[in-house]
Amino acid sequence: PHRRIPTAKDGEQVFEINDLVVYENGGVCRVEEIASPDFVKNNELYYTLQPLFDKAGTIYVKVENDRHVLRHIISKDEASGYLDGLEDIEPMYSKDDKTRDREFKEALKSCDLRRWISMLKGILAERNRRLDQGKKLNIGDERNMQKVGKLIISEYAAVLDMKLEDS
Repeated sequence: PHRRIPTAKDGEQVFEINDLVVYENGGVCRVEEIASPDFVKNNELYYTLQPLFDKAGTIYVKVENDRHVLRHIISKDEASGYLDGLEDIEPMYSKDDKTRDREFKEALKSCDLRRWISMLKGILAERNRRLDQGKKLNIGDERNMQKVGKLIISEYAAVLDMKLEDS
């Protein structure tokens, strides 16, 4: 069944069964079902999402929701465009730890690939700066670098129809 159901967040954003989507910092998922799961009492519709590169979990997202970000994966042309424009994307890295943590958390939740790339560029620049001083990246930055790197790689792997191990 291919029922078209708009999300509450964006009337133009429509997902169908088998669509590949990016869910906040849950990564690339396939829409498996659009239905009211057994655990829901009021028959609200949910997207049942299966993470593409993590078969262990299933994610349920209310169709009518304004708290969670869900978008289609980028196209091959968009993927190419981001790569061609890498040098134009400014690195995101605040020297203040609290500001940086907040900015990174917002960037991850945004599902905005440009912000993810900006974040990764900022962390990599800081890592290189620290390496030049004989220091390591702090644990929080290291964790964020791993997380955002995995999100970017998994989206490109999905767009280019590759296995994650190949990317």
